[in-house]
Amino acid sequence: MCVVSARSRVRLLLVFMLLCVSVGLGGVRSPAVARAVTGNLLVNGSFELGTNPGDSFTTLQAGSTAIAGWTVTRVSIDYISGFWQASVGGRSLDLDGSPGPGGIAQRFTTMPGRSYQVTFDLAGNPGGPPAVKRLGVRAAGQQAGFTFDSTGRSYNAMGWTRRAWTFKATGETATLEFYSLDTAGGSCGPTLDNVSVMLLR
Repeated sequence: MCVVSARSRVRLLLVFMLLCVSVGLGGVRSPAVARAVTGNLLVNGSFELGTNPGDSFTTLQAGSTAIAGWTVTRVSIDYISGFWQASVGGRSLDLDGSPGPGGIAQRFTTMPGRSYQVTFDLAGNPGGPPAVKRLGVRAAGQQAGFTFDSTGRSYNAMGWTRRAWTFKATGETATLEFYSLDTAGGSCGPTLDNVSVMLLR
């Protein structure tokens, strides 16, 4: 039978306490912590900064830089303020302009070979067809498609949902573009708000 002295018990207790502190301070990291992400790499991800669209919306044509940090692509988009419930803040986008379809893009710095997570809030303009809105996202030669069913939604209850997509950087910069996949001439498309890009560790 092994008998442990009082002094040995104190030493063991001290070692145990130090180990607990080490774990608490990050000395031992779980896989989830190891994949923690950095802050948002985009400028103006919720579209709050830009030319005042008034109490309803304004249509922005391809090439417009009226929304700080972003450039309108393809045909046109509608810059919304007060027309419906935004996901964050007071402004959001309809990627079918009047008419569309359109898109919006921003370039940012990346590290080749590293993975980045794109997150965004998606809904759809419930004011007209199609009921199922289709949105595309692309960066660094990679792309993905998303859908949103606007059936039963309203301007006061848009039904915003959080979506995510991951891509791998191929150069020192990447251009992220969101764009409508609706047919030409549509004016009630996928809606976008609260965009973020984070570097995965």
